[in-house]
Amino acid sequence: MNAEVDKLSVMYEGDRNRDATDKIRGFLFQDYVTIMCLLQNQVKYVCSEYLEDVDVIFEDGTFEFIQVKYYPKTYPNMKDILTDLYYQYLRLQMLRSTLKAKPSLYIHRDSEVGKPTLDEMKTYIGLGNALPKSAAYPDAAGSTAWLKAEVYTTNKKELQKKNLFAGMASEDSLKEFVSKYDIFLQADINQYEEKLMEALAEAYPNPDKDGDNEHWQFILLGLAISYIQRRYTLVNPVFEQLRVDKKEFDQYMTESVKTKTEQTIASYLAGIVCEEYGEIINSNDLSDIQTRMLNMIYQNTMRWINEIGKTVDGQYQLLNTYSTDDISKIAGYRGTSVDGRLLYVAECKQGFLVFLEYLWKIMLNICQKKVNNETGISAHLEMFNPLHYVDSSVTDYVCLNFPEDKYVNHSVILPRVGGNFNRVKRKIVERMVNISPKPEKWFFENSKLMRGKNYYNYSTANVNENPTVADLGRDSFYIECMNCIGIDENEWGKQEDCNNCIFSLKCVEEET
Repeated sequence: MNAEVDKLSVMYEGDRNRDATDKIRGFLFQDYVTIMCLLQNQVKYVCSEYLEDVDVIFEDGTFEFIQVKYYPKTYPNMKDILTDLYYQYLRLQMLRSTLKAKPSLYIHRDSEVGKPTLDEMKTYIGLGNALPKSAAYPDAAGSTAWLKAEVYTTNKKELQKKNLFAGMASEDSLKEFVSKYDIFLQADINQYEEKLMEALAEAYPNPDKDGDNEHWQFILLGLAISYIQRRYTLVNPVFEQLRVDKKEFDQYMTESVKTKTEQTIASYLAGIVCEEYGEIINSNDLSDIQTRMLNMIYQNTMRWINEIGKTVDGQYQLLNTYSTDDISKIAGYRGTSVDGRLLYVAECKQGFLVFLEYLWKIMLNICQKKVNNETGISAHLEMFNPLHYVDSSVTDYVCLNFPEDKYVNHSVILPRVGGNFNRVKRKIVERMVNISPKPEKWFFENSKLMRGKNYYNYSTANVNENPTVADLGRDSFYIECMNCIGIDENEWGKQEDCNNCIFSLKCVEEET
């Protein structure tokens, strides 16, 4: 197996420095496929983002290299997909790999995608009459040298494929590729998530027979996703670092769920982050660049939530931001058992979702104003990290400081009030009055709340007439109603200019 891994490393050497071009619509789907592969029998290793989106090595020597595509409404570029997979297949042949190649496409879309014919593959690789019947490859060492000299001299994927096909493609290898290639149609991301969580719960049953199954599934999902995503931050990784050993994954999951700890709560929150991101991806038509941006925001959020959620103080900080309960219940949180804290965090799930939705949409709006291509993303990586906007010196709540908001330094995203308006509003206001430093702006979505300037030292029923944020003084705050920010289904593709709404001097709703 080591010799075969060395051959895969030769292939990875040519792929690792490619320019970023073909990005799938939502990497979460790819992570879900990775985890589902790890739950299969006879799997030895699974890699995400190695040669293909997902690479699976089985105990019997089968090597499945998978492209993962999520196109609910649009049609995928089959030429790109199939030539990518043939590129991998042909290199395996050249290097005389003993692994049993299995090129696969895992795809979700509304209508089915058919397998290609040999004639279609000939058209895709574009050689016409120049395509030979067969090709003679050098030995493994010679093939390695040839790839480095003829293919890896460029980091442009299309040029790499063109050079390889021109020198080594043949009708015989295309026939073999077509016979081995397979398509696996997948459910949409929400249905796939449900299926995955059920599979995780079956593999790692809840030791608490009376425990909540839904909570348990989110815990397992968060644990598994976090384990996979650790590899995305590695610099110049090798196969041994990127691979997920099924036995090691199984041991990690088994040990992690034996006893509930603070990490259990962090994993539950991480599972909710995954669910929310999946909902957005599934119910909105986003451009490629929007998807790329949101994916980076999501992955950075996962790291942040895993970090802040693994301590009681961090959990308290989150809850004190988005809970709808009174100050006494929040204050007693730290003294509750792990089971009690997990239950309470789960009860506040809706507030957490609203917090994520508004934070992500504000961040996405800010990023879109400055970035319009892949190069721009690389130049502004910090903007896609929630911690870029969080004042780390404040520990009482998640205190936000948006550099684009020129009028306030401390703001907070509060939960929806919903029913029992006056009672719930009073509880939230009571908490805000007692935190330090007091936020100068509340992002507080509710049509029953008066927008504008308020004072911390009096009844919140009183509102200054016709105020602007610039009028803020000591012990006052400004309420943004959030009507200008769309977070509902089909609203994520719309870009709002925060400088002209939630970061403006005066609420635009007051001016209409």
